[in-house]
Amino acid sequence: MQRTTLTFFALWLFLASALQTQASLNPFDWFGDDEEELVAYDVASAADEAEAAAMLDTGKDKLAAGGKGSANRIFKKIIKRHPTARATAEARFLRAQILMGKGRWTKGFEQLQTIVDKHPKYENFDQVIGVQFECATALMEGARGRILWVIPGFRQYGEAVKEFEQIVRNAPYSGYAPLALMNIAIVSEMENKPEEAIDALDRLINYYPQSMLAPDAYYNMAQTYADLVKGAQYDQGSTRQAISYYEDFLILFPRSSYLGEVESNLEAMEDLLARSRLNLGDFYYEYRSNNTAALVFYNEAVTIAPDSEAAAEARQRIDDIEAGVAPVSGASILRKVLRAE
Repeated sequence: MQRTTLTFFALWLFLASALQTQASLNPFDWFGDDEEELVAYDVASAADEAEAAAMLDTGKDKLAAGGKGSANRIFKKIIKRHPTARATAEARFLRAQILMGKGRWTKGFEQLQTIVDKHPKYENFDQVIGVQFECATALMEGARGRILWVIPGFRQYGEAVKEFEQIVRNAPYSGYAPLALMNIAIVSEMENKPEEAIDALDRLINYYPQSMLAPDAYYNMAQTYADLVKGAQYDQGSTRQAISYYEDFLILFPRSSYLGEVESNLEAMEDLLARSRLNLGDFYYEYRSNNTAALVFYNEAVTIAPDSEAAAEARQRIDDIEAGVAPVSGASILRKVLRAE
């Protein structure tokens, strides 16, 4: 017992000594300095605010008089000298419009994004988002930058998608968000990127179901999946997705002007899916002599699209099996002869 007590006491002294080398024995001093760390905030002084406001007024006067170049130089000075002043947000906004007037859409967008990031209380925030949307739309419609300010550059569809995505993040509850998502889908289709189009449309459908663009989103989603279908002999995952969105469209938007087209497309997709089942039934019937499996797929074809041509062929195969027509070499010819009788 005495040995245990001595051992514990020695261990306590060792720990106390180690702590003394790093801090005092006051537990509150073990985890930080005596003085509280101060955080400095970069806030413009009253003098800076006054100077920036005066410079902004001068820049506006120059701009109103048609001096875009001199106005732009003043706005740049405001941004450089007084980055946190309230007037700087307006200077960036006006400079962005000057850049856009020169066709420098990406640079204009960047100026506007700086307002969003550094001046979130800017009174014209909604206008900033609207002008950002204008920049992204210009790129979407094929506007090109300039190489060395003279040579037309490449089309910037990828940049347009990035800007639309930024708009969704900047203002997810605004009317611009669903519009931006729809434009992302359109550009992605133009760029032959169906996965990105599907992702944008899926977000539009799930996050903005009351949007005026919801019917177009369902329709475009169905069309995008339909375009991925390669034929009845391939995997039918995209076909099923197209059918699902066409059916949802008919339920949700029964008065849409697209109604006739959607019904026609739905029938085509259902026929294609039924034909894929028919092909599988033929495989088991003609090449594996497995009537049980064949009947399963033939009945699926009839269930999927009972009024389709594929269903009619499936019913004939079912009749053949029930009549005892065994698949042999040249079975398709034999069935034709028996049917003719």
